[in-house]
Amino acid sequence: MKIKSILIACVTMQVALTVNMKAQLKAGPYVVKNSEEFESPKKHVVSDPIPYGSDGIVQVNRRGLKSISFQKFSNDLKYQSEKTIDLEGKFNDRVNYQSFIKFKNKTYMFAREVFKEEEKEGITALEFSYKNLDFVGSAKNLFKSSDKVQMSRFRVGFAPYGVPVYGTPADMGGYDLKISEDDTKFLYTYSLVNKERDDKINKEVIGMQVFDENLVKLWGDDFEMPYTEAKMDNIGFILSNDATVYLMAKVYEGDTPKEGKDKKKPNYHFEILAYKKGSKTPKIIKIKLDNYFPTEAWVYENANHEIAITGFYSKALNKPVDGAYMVKLDVETGTFTKIKGGYYEIPTDVIKAFTSEREKRKMDKQADKDEDGDIGINNLEINDIYVMDDGTTKIVAEQYHVQVTYYYDMNCKCMKTKYDTYADDIFVMSISVDGKLEWTKKIPKSQHANGAYGPGISINTMKKGNDVHIFYIDNIKNLDLPVDQAPKRHEDRRGGFLTGVTVTTKGDVKKYSLGEIETYDTNFYIREFVDGERNNLISTERRKKQNILFSIEVN
Repeated sequence: MKIKSILIACVTMQVALTVNMKAQLKAGPYVVKNSEEFESPKKHVVSDPIPYGSDGIVQVNRRGLKSISFQKFSNDLKYQSEKTIDLEGKFNDRVNYQSFIKFKNKTYMFAREVFKEEEKEGITALEFSYKNLDFVGSAKNLFKSSDKVQMSRFRVGFAPYGVPVYGTPADMGGYDLKISEDDTKFLYTYSLVNKERDDKINKEVIGMQVFDENLVKLWGDDFEMPYTEAKMDNIGFILSNDATVYLMAKVYEGDTPKEGKDKKKPNYHFEILAYKKGSKTPKIIKIKLDNYFPTEAWVYENANHEIAITGFYSKALNKPVDGAYMVKLDVETGTFTKIKGGYYEIPTDVIKAFTSEREKRKMDKQADKDEDGDIGINNLEINDIYVMDDGTTKIVAEQYHVQVTYYYDMNCKCMKTKYDTYADDIFVMSISVDGKLEWTKKIPKSQHANGAYGPGISINTMKKGNDVHIFYIDNIKNLDLPVDQAPKRHEDRRGGFLTGVTVTTKGDVKKYSLGEIETYDTNFYIREFVDGERNNLISTERRKKQNILFSIEVN
């Protein structure tokens, strides 16, 4: 069970086969395969592939609202068939966005529909049949908002890069979509335009609309938040299998974030607001971690269908991460309990591994200044949480941050902004079934990208059985890096090699090289690969007006 993103594709694509298959690249348990090159039809945009398990893969291309082209591939990436569908008459002229969402048994194209005369809007859906590469029936409007919808304002999901815990990050002009863990239900949320301009008095009104995969509405309404916007920060939502909506919020003890700030005691706590059918008032569960400072929180439904929260904490304000915490909710009683110890401190020797002697000396000085002798980890954010087949929980985290620099440009005689994105070491933690820290492993990595994102850096992960698999682009000098050396820097879009890392259930770490990026003759944006549903990750890469479908498979 993966506690993170469900695949899915925002639309687009079509084929003209041109080049012979390239050789498969193998290393350890990994095999990288690719299709023959193919072209997109003119004026159509390429999208992520949509996997259909044993039935193969469907690529989608869209030319605005005029036409969509589908191509079907087998799981060994061989082209099978294609069809182009004219969209005229499928949607009205009020539709201005599209995306494809796949559930357990159904796939739909969703569109944002605007009703200008009413100053309202909503979501419309049209069913897609992957067997026929065609649409089924007519488009159906799912709901209308009661007022104007605010454009996206809050962070989507609880993951570091704006990736949701469940569902796809389909940013539909202010709408957020979440899918239940069993893939049979979905939730649309949106925020209505503020009634008041002052965050100290305004209470956000959020629309929540819940449907099953047959587009039957289970429940939905507008909900005014219990606190003002100045007092409450919405982190994100999940939808449980029983159609309950859980909203996680950061709530300040005072009326604003600045009130009651203290270096030794947090002036905020997390709350879970549980919304169910038939009630406008949520059940509120307050989560306070003694005097620790929670730096991050993921809420999810675990293997026992319990609502759990996992995140990182610091022991003081504005300090590095000291460890992880894990709690379990009892929604009926409105309480939470720590899972055994509840807190899992990251060992100092793990933090010091794969660092230079100079860095170690800095860490020792930091420890001498700290009351508890801690050094902690800067910029550590959760990337994935897995509930493994053996019941253990694996936390995969990465040191990730964006540095913003303001400078004066003499040429234009104006101020400018520069962004640098850094994605560094990976940490994997294993929590046993009885709630004990089994081990923590550090995987050395150093990546940099100009800009605020960097599609060629960071990581992608998956699980198979009780092993975690991690993929990223690295500097070739880091393949067999000694534990007493720091990793060499990899710059985005400057070659590098594809790395596959196996972390076993016992914590053994095995690293494999899957070849230089130039071998693939494309950019190979690893973080944009999606779950292929066959122990693999898939993506369509584009270069020189040609497209290649890739699959990274775990044997």
